Amino acid sequence: MSGDVADMFDSFDFVYAHVKNLKKKLNEQNYGGYLKTIYGTGYKWETA
Repeated sequence: MSGDVADMFDSFDFVYAHVKNLKKKLNEQNYGGYLKTIYGTGYKWETA
């Protein structure tokens, strides 16, 4: 792995940024309540 790629894995900011953008796009399509953040665990897709 190159240094740039390895440095990216030291921080989860890239994950948070992608999830934020995904949630924004879901909200625009009225699917805002499906992707839940589970504190200390990660994310969960809920359908009802």
